[in-house]
Amino acid sequence: MRKLISIFMLCFSLIATAQTDEKYLTGAVPLIGGKVEFSTEMQVPAMSQQQIYETLLEWANERFQPKDKFNARVLYTNPNDGSIAIGGEEYLVFSSSALSLDRTRIYYLLSVKCSSGKCNIEMNRIRYWYNEARDGGEKFTAEEWITDDMALNKSKTKLAPVCGKFRRETIDLKDEMFAEMRSALGNKMIALGLQAAPVKPAEQVTVVQPTLSTASTAINTTVQQENIQPETPKATTEEDIIANAVRMTISVNGEEMDLSKECWGGRSQLFGKDVTYCIIDTQKTMSNLLLSQSDTYTISFYSNGSNEPNVIIKCQKMMMQNIKGEEAKKMNPACNPALTYNVYVGEVK
Repeated sequence: MRKLISIFMLCFSLIATAQTDEKYLTGAVPLIGGKVEFSTEMQVPAMSQQQIYETLLEWANERFQPKDKFNARVLYTNPNDGSIAIGGEEYLVFSSSALSLDRTRIYYLLSVKCSSGKCNIEMNRIRYWYNEARDGGEKFTAEEWITDDMALNKSKTKLAPVCGKFRRETIDLKDEMFAEMRSALGNKMIALGLQAAPVKPAEQVTVVQPTLSTASTAINTTVQQENIQPETPKATTEEDIIANAVRMTISVNGEEMDLSKECWGGRSQLFGKDVTYCIIDTQKTMSNLLLSQSDTYTISFYSNGSNEPNVIIKCQKMMMQNIKGEEAKKMNPACNPALTYNVYVGEVK
């Protein structure tokens, strides 16, 4: 019986290994001048160089501190040119159980360059110290261990058995840190009541134009028969519909809830993406519960006399920030300064 269980577990492990997320495959580990280097640019148009620098320095000082066996720390700062250099050191855990622990120590350099409205981040000089408790362990560099040639199979369709786990966990660590930095900047932007200039409606936003009534059609037909050109109806923009909407709803996992107009925080650009801000009173338990448990939601706006939404905005949740009523009023004057709110930032999809 034990042999059968062991065979089943081995087969299950092989099947799981074969199903590799594409984000770990070809091109996921960039080589710049022969060196592994992950990089990204975060655009925050509403923030100054100083605000971005101070926000990311605060994040870095909280996350990177010498403790236990690690010597992670902020290595260099220059507020004048917005530069921050961070030495990272931590464990990447591959697997953990009551009987075994498979992990490696990872070292890396994180470089941040802040300027007005954006910042550039690079992660490089990546090294590993594996099996350090066994006769001094083994040491590798990212260039010799997690590149496409080393960490992928010959057909580049899945991760290699050993190097692949280093590649997967390194990419996950990079994604986690970049996401934390975006969240820190987004939360600071919301807390300061900053918003970039409103964006024009994107193609992903559905604007449903009201149809002409039978009476209007008949009038137009009569006008055409008399060879009189009817006046061209003015296009209804998304901004007009939202500004004059009599009803706003949010749909989460198939459930639609009515929201007051104070819940709309507008649209802008954040990290180079078209985003919406939805402001929910913390006392609205059900709305906050549903939004906190879902990564996607839909905001709909209804014009006067319309039973169907005239503007539909589908969103992918990026972050959530708790703010005071005074801060919420900067986003929507209808908010109550005596209350507290949760602001949900969603990328328009």
